[in-house]
Amino acid sequence: MSDAGPRSEAEPVLRVDGLRKEFPGAVALDGVSCEVRRGEIVGIVGPNGAGKSTLFNCIMGVHDPTDGRVRLNDEAITDEFTSAIVRSGLSRTFQLARSFEELTVRENMVVFQDHAGERVLTTVLDGAEATERIDELIDLVGLGDLRNRKAGELSTGQKKLLSIAAALLQEPDVVLLDEPTAGVNPNLIDDIMDTIIELNESGATFCIIEHDMDVVQTLSDYIYVLSNGTNLVDGRPETALEDPAVLEAYFGE
Repeated sequence: MSDAGPRSEAEPVLRVDGLRKEFPGAVALDGVSCEVRRGEIVGIVGPNGAGKSTLFNCIMGVHDPTDGRVRLNDEAITDEFTSAIVRSGLSRTFQLARSFEELTVRENMVVFQDHAGERVLTTVLDGAEATERIDELIDLVGLGDLRNRKAGELSTGQKKLLSIAAALLQEPDVVLLDEPTAGVNPNLIDDIMDTIIELNESGATFCIIEHDMDVVQTLSDYIYVLSNGTNLVDGRPETALEDPAVLEAYFGE
Protein backbone atom coordinates (compact mmCIF):
# COMPACT_ATOMS: atom_id res chain seq x y z
CA MET A 1 0.00 0.00 0.00
CA SER A 2 1.25 3.46 -0.89
CA ASP A 3 3.36 5.53 1.49
CA ALA A 4 5.85 8.34 1.06
CA GLY A 5 8.95 6.15 0.68
CA PRO A 6 10.87 5.12 -2.47
CA ARG A 7 9.84 2.26 -4.68
CA SER A 8 10.58 -1.23 -3.42
CA GLU A 9 13.99 -2.58 -4.39
CA ALA A 10 12.64 -6.12 -4.65
CA GLU A 11 13.36 -7.98 -7.87
CA PRO A 12 10.93 -7.50 -10.76
CA VAL A 13 8.61 -10.49 -11.11
CA LEU A 14 6.75 -9.33 -14.21
CA ARG A 15 8.38 -7.23 -16.95
CA VAL A 16 6.71 -5.79 -20.03
CA ASP A 17 9.14 -4.34 -22.57
CA GLY A 18 8.09 -2.26 -25.59
CA LEU A 19 4.75 -4.00 -26.08
CA ARG A 20 2.96 -3.11 -29.29
CA LYS A 21 -0.41 -4.40 -30.44
CA GLU A 22 -1.89 -3.55 -33.80
CA PHE A 23 -5.46 -4.29 -34.83
CA PRO A 24 -6.79 -3.66 -38.34
CA GLY A 25 -6.89 0.11 -38.65
CA ALA A 26 -5.74 0.83 -35.09
CA VAL A 27 -2.74 0.65 -32.78
CA ALA A 28 -3.92 -0.25 -29.28
CA LEU A 29 -0.48 -0.40 -27.67
CA ASP A 30 2.58 1.45 -28.93
CA GLY A 31 5.70 0.47 -27.02
CA VAL A 32 4.29 0.11 -23.50
CA SER A 33 6.78 -0.89 -20.80
CA CYS A 34 6.21 -1.56 -17.10
CA GLU A 35 7.27 -3.87 -14.32
CA VAL A 36 5.81 -5.35 -11.16
CA ARG A 37 8.19 -6.08 -8.29
CA ARG A 38 7.66 -8.83 -5.77
CA GLY A 39 5.34 -7.78 -2.96
CA GLU A 40 4.05 -4.65 -4.70
CA ILE A 41 0.61 -3.45 -5.66
CA VAL A 42 1.06 -1.72 -9.02
CA GLY A 43 -1.72 0.36 -10.55
CA ILE A 44 -2.35 0.77 -14.29
CA VAL A 45 -4.49 3.83 -14.98
CA GLY A 46 -5.47 6.02 -17.88
CA PRO A 47 -8.51 7.36 -19.74
CA ASN A 48 -10.84 5.11 -21.72
CA GLY A 49 -9.05 3.77 -24.78
CA ALA A 50 -5.62 4.10 -23.20
CA GLY A 51 -4.86 0.41 -23.81
CA LYS A 52 -5.16 -0.96 -20.27
CA SER A 53 -7.31 -4.00 -21.01
CA THR A 54 -5.35 -4.73 -24.19
CA LEU A 55 -2.20 -4.71 -22.06
CA PHE A 56 -3.66 -7.33 -19.71
CA ASN A 57 -4.87 -9.40 -22.67
CA CYS A 58 -1.39 -9.37 -24.23
CA ILE A 59 0.27 -10.27 -20.93
CA MET A 60 -2.11 -13.22 -20.47
CA GLY A 61 -1.76 -14.52 -24.03
CA VAL A 62 -5.30 -13.62 -25.10
CA HIS A 63 -3.82 -11.39 -27.81
CA ASP A 64 -0.52 -11.99 -29.60
CA PRO A 65 1.58 -8.82 -29.37
CA THR A 66 2.76 -7.34 -32.64
CA ASP A 67 6.09 -6.52 -31.04
CA GLY A 68 7.76 -6.42 -27.62
CA ARG A 69 8.04 -9.06 -24.94
CA VAL A 70 6.67 -10.14 -21.58
CA ARG A 71 8.82 -11.90 -18.98
CA LEU A 72 7.78 -13.60 -15.76
CA ASN A 73 10.56 -14.41 -13.29
CA ASP A 74 12.93 -13.56 -16.16
CA GLU A 75 11.43 -16.25 -18.40
CA ALA A 76 9.85 -15.19 -21.71
CA ILE A 77 6.10 -15.90 -21.83
CA THR A 78 5.23 -13.66 -24.79
CA ASP A 79 4.28 -16.45 -27.18
CA GLU A 80 2.80 -18.89 -24.67
CA PHE A 81 -0.82 -20.03 -24.51
CA THR A 82 -2.91 -18.61 -21.67
CA SER A 83 -3.05 -21.98 -19.90
CA ALA A 84 0.76 -22.20 -19.89
CA ILE A 85 1.05 -18.61 -18.66
CA VAL A 86 -1.27 -19.37 -15.76
CA ARG A 87 0.80 -22.41 -14.81
CA SER A 88 3.95 -20.27 -15.01
CA GLY A 89 2.62 -18.09 -12.20
CA LEU A 90 0.19 -15.45 -13.51
CA SER A 91 -3.53 -15.24 -12.82
CA ARG A 92 -6.23 -12.75 -13.62
CA THR A 93 -9.67 -11.51 -12.65
CA PHE A 94 -12.07 -9.76 -15.01
CA GLN A 95 -14.09 -6.56 -14.78
CA LEU A 96 -17.23 -8.69 -15.01
CA ALA A 97 -16.66 -11.37 -12.39
CA ARG A 98 -17.02 -14.90 -13.80
CA SER A 99 -18.66 -17.69 -11.85
CA PHE A 100 -20.91 -20.71 -12.24
CA GLU A 101 -24.19 -19.30 -10.97
CA GLU A 102 -25.78 -22.62 -9.94
CA LEU A 103 -22.74 -23.81 -8.00
CA THR A 104 -21.96 -22.74 -4.46
CA VAL A 105 -19.04 -20.51 -3.56
CA ARG A 106 -17.07 -23.55 -2.46
CA GLU A 107 -18.00 -25.58 -5.54
CA ASN A 108 -16.85 -22.71 -7.75
CA MET A 109 -13.48 -22.79 -6.04
CA VAL A 110 -13.20 -26.54 -6.65
CA VAL A 111 -13.97 -26.02 -10.34
CA PHE A 112 -11.38 -23.21 -10.61
CA GLN A 113 -8.56 -25.52 -9.51
CA ASP A 114 -5.93 -26.55 -12.04
CA HIS A 115 -6.99 -30.06 -13.02
CA ALA A 116 -4.35 -30.62 -15.68
CA GLY A 117 -3.10 -34.18 -15.59
CA GLU A 118 -5.62 -35.18 -12.94
CA ARG A 119 -8.92 -36.99 -12.86
CA VAL A 120 -11.48 -34.44 -11.69
CA LEU A 121 -13.25 -36.95 -9.46
CA THR A 122 -10.00 -37.74 -7.66
CA THR A 123 -9.24 -34.06 -7.24
CA VAL A 124 -12.65 -33.35 -5.73
CA LEU A 125 -12.77 -36.34 -3.39
CA ASP A 126 -9.17 -36.81 -2.31
CA GLY A 127 -7.56 -33.37 -2.50
CA ALA A 128 -7.26 -32.72 1.24
CA GLU A 129 -4.55 -30.12 0.75
CA ALA A 130 -6.55 -28.36 -1.96
CA THR A 131 -9.64 -28.44 0.25
CA GLU A 132 -7.75 -26.74 3.05
CA ARG A 133 -6.45 -24.09 0.65
CA ILE A 134 -9.96 -23.46 -0.70
CA ASP A 135 -11.46 -22.99 2.75
CA GLU A 136 -8.58 -20.74 3.79
CA LEU A 137 -9.04 -18.45 0.78
CA ILE A 138 -12.82 -18.29 1.16
CA ASP A 139 -12.30 -17.15 4.73
CA LEU A 140 -9.55 -14.71 3.76
CA VAL A 141 -11.81 -12.83 1.33
CA GLY A 142 -14.64 -12.68 3.85
CA LEU A 143 -17.00 -15.21 2.24
CA GLY A 144 -16.75 -17.85 4.96
CA ASP A 145 -20.39 -17.48 5.98
CA LEU A 146 -21.45 -17.76 2.32
CA ARG A 147 -19.39 -20.79 1.30
CA ASN A 148 -22.54 -22.86 0.69
CA ARG A 149 -24.47 -20.06 -1.00
CA LYS A 150 -25.00 -20.30 -4.77
CA ALA A 151 -22.82 -17.87 -6.69
CA GLY A 152 -25.90 -16.56 -8.49
CA GLU A 153 -27.19 -15.25 -5.18
CA LEU A 154 -24.08 -13.18 -4.46
CA SER A 155 -23.85 -9.43 -4.96
CA THR A 156 -21.47 -7.98 -7.55
CA GLY A 157 -18.96 -7.18 -4.83
CA GLN A 158 -19.15 -10.67 -3.35
CA LYS A 159 -18.58 -12.15 -6.81
CA LYS A 160 -15.50 -9.95 -7.16
CA LEU A 161 -14.22 -11.32 -3.84
CA LEU A 162 -14.88 -14.87 -5.07
CA SER A 163 -12.93 -14.16 -8.26
CA ILE A 164 -9.98 -12.84 -6.23
CA ALA A 165 -10.00 -15.99 -4.11
CA ALA A 166 -10.10 -18.14 -7.24
CA ALA A 167 -7.20 -16.19 -8.78
CA LEU A 168 -5.06 -17.02 -5.74
CA LEU A 169 -5.75 -20.77 -5.77
CA GLN A 170 -2.53 -21.73 -7.54
CA GLU A 171 -0.44 -19.35 -5.41
CA PRO A 172 0.57 -17.22 -8.42
CA ASP A 173 3.56 -14.91 -8.51
CA VAL A 174 1.41 -12.02 -9.76
CA VAL A 175 -2.36 -11.50 -9.86
CA LEU A 176 -3.79 -9.11 -12.46
CA LEU A 177 -6.99 -7.48 -11.15
CA ASP A 178 -9.20 -5.84 -13.79
CA GLU A 179 -11.39 -3.16 -12.21
CA PRO A 180 -11.90 -4.95 -8.86
CA THR A 181 -14.31 -2.30 -7.55
CA ALA A 182 -16.24 -1.52 -10.76
CA GLY A 183 -20.01 -1.84 -10.34
CA VAL A 184 -19.66 -2.66 -6.66
CA ASN A 185 -21.96 -1.28 -3.96
CA PRO A 186 -20.00 1.43 -2.11
CA ASN A 187 -20.54 -0.49 1.12
CA LEU A 188 -18.41 -3.35 -0.25
CA ILE A 189 -15.62 -1.32 -1.87
CA ASP A 190 -13.83 -0.94 1.45
CA ASP A 191 -14.15 -4.70 2.03
CA ILE A 192 -12.53 -5.41 -1.34
CA MET A 193 -9.71 -2.93 -0.69
CA ASP A 194 -9.14 -4.33 2.80
CA THR A 195 -9.00 -7.85 1.34
CA ILE A 196 -6.42 -6.84 -1.30
CA ILE A 197 -4.29 -5.09 1.34
CA GLU A 198 -4.48 -8.07 3.69
CA LEU A 199 -3.54 -10.49 0.92
CA ASN A 200 -0.67 -8.24 -0.13
CA GLU A 201 0.60 -8.07 3.44
CA SER A 202 0.51 -11.88 3.43
CA GLY A 203 2.79 -11.94 0.39
CA ALA A 204 0.55 -11.63 -2.70
CA THR A 205 1.71 -9.37 -5.55
CA PHE A 206 -0.91 -7.48 -7.56
CA CYS A 207 -1.19 -5.41 -10.73
CA ILE A 208 -4.48 -3.52 -10.87
CA ILE A 209 -6.43 -1.72 -13.57
CA GLU A 210 -8.70 0.73 -11.79
CA HIS A 211 -10.65 3.89 -12.67
CA ASP A 212 -11.44 4.98 -9.11
CA MET A 213 -8.56 7.28 -8.18
CA ASP A 214 -9.28 6.98 -4.45
CA VAL A 215 -8.89 3.21 -4.76
CA VAL A 216 -5.70 3.62 -6.81
CA GLN A 217 -4.12 5.97 -4.31
CA THR A 218 -5.12 3.83 -1.34
CA LEU A 219 -3.86 0.54 -2.77
CA SER A 220 -0.97 1.26 -5.11
CA ASP A 221 2.70 1.38 -4.24
CA TYR A 222 3.53 2.52 -7.78
CA ILE A 223 1.48 3.39 -10.84
CA TYR A 224 1.83 3.58 -14.61
CA VAL A 225 -0.37 6.05 -16.46
CA LEU A 226 -1.15 5.14 -20.08
CA SER A 227 -2.57 7.41 -22.76
CA ASN A 228 -3.32 6.52 -26.37
CA GLY A 229 -1.53 3.20 -26.00
CA THR A 230 1.75 4.61 -24.69
CA ASN A 231 3.44 5.29 -21.37
CA LEU A 232 2.67 8.79 -20.16
CA VAL A 233 3.95 8.97 -16.57
CA ASP A 234 4.96 6.51 -13.87
CA GLY A 235 5.81 6.94 -10.21
CA ARG A 236 4.34 7.01 -6.74
CA PRO A 237 0.58 7.66 -7.00
CA GLU A 238 0.65 10.77 -4.84
CA THR A 239 3.05 12.44 -7.27
CA ALA A 240 2.29 10.81 -10.63
CA LEU A 241 -1.42 11.64 -10.49
CA GLU A 242 -0.61 15.31 -9.97
CA ASP A 243 1.61 15.50 -13.05
CA PRO A 244 0.26 18.13 -15.47
CA ALA A 245 0.38 15.65 -18.36
CA VAL A 246 -1.81 13.24 -16.39
CA LEU A 247 -4.28 15.94 -15.41
CA GLU A 248 -4.55 16.91 -19.07
CA ALA A 249 -4.92 13.38 -20.44
CA TYR A 250 -7.01 11.84 -17.70
CA PHE A 251 -9.01 14.68 -16.24
CA GLY A 252 -8.98 17.17 -19.08
CA GLU A 253 -7.39 19.88 -16.95
